[in-house]
Amino acid sequence: MTDKSPIADDSLDALAQTLAEMLGVDTSEAMRRALRNEIERVRSTPTIDDQIETLRETVKNYGRKSTRMVHPSKKR
Repeated sequence: MTDKSPIADDSLDALAQTLAEMLGVDTSEAMRRALRNEIERVRSTPTIDDQIETLRETVKNYGRKSTRMVHPSKKR
């Protein structure tokens, strides 16, 4: 599909055209989907605070696991 692209930047236009051809849609729809997907990806990425909290919980709970030694010949 070819259409008059509203994108002034040639490199962005080329990317939009490529995606539009791959999806079988016009460049506006391709850009709409790409932007929505990127927004969702960024929103779903854990923040640094989330990552730190997860690490803190992991460290806090580290000593709670069994530390019983098992002879190597007894391992499964």
